[in-house]
Amino acid sequence: MMNKKYLLAGLFAASLGTTSIAAAGAGDTYAGFSLGNVSQDASGINIDDTIGWRIFGGYALNDVLAIEGGYISFGDADLTVPGFSNVSASVEVTGFEIATVGNLPINSQFSLFGKVGLLFWDAEISASNSSGSASASETDSDVFFGVGGQYEISGNLAIRGSWERYATGDIDIDFLSASAVFGF
Repeated sequence: MMNKKYLLAGLFAASLGTTSIAAAGAGDTYAGFSLGNVSQDASGINIDDTIGWRIFGGYALNDVLAIEGGYISFGDADLTVPGFSNVSASVEVTGFEIATVGNLPINSQFSLFGKVGLLFWDAEISASNSSGSASASETDSDVFFGVGGQYEISGNLAIRGSWERYATGDIDIDFLSASAVFGF
């Protein structure tokens, strides 16, 4: 039993030494683009799903830890408030994010990752009916987290699948996305 623990620990330690875009080495940089489904949830309000996108870049501090920053748009979502059927409303949330990304290489091409970061967001809300229209905006920052997997296609090209949860004020946002990542 004890030998199995040492074997697993040894395999894990050996896997951390792989260098590729899937597990970038110290000093490696990368950039990417994400596209995916955005689900927003707010108490008492129905918000339609949208398509969101993100551009990002990162810098690997070592084989398992990177810093990533980017700009994200969660799309322009229509919303309805029960009891106000004659009101047309929408919300658009965008922001800049910075995150710490932890990589767990599974082999030389595939890795799992987790991230935690800070989103500096701006929400624009607009509503209108036959009497007129109104709009409001709110700006703040909140913590977010996510998990995903990355597969290296070549030495400098990888694809990712990920899920992130953002809590922006009273709205929880889930972003399920696919990404292309370019190493350089």
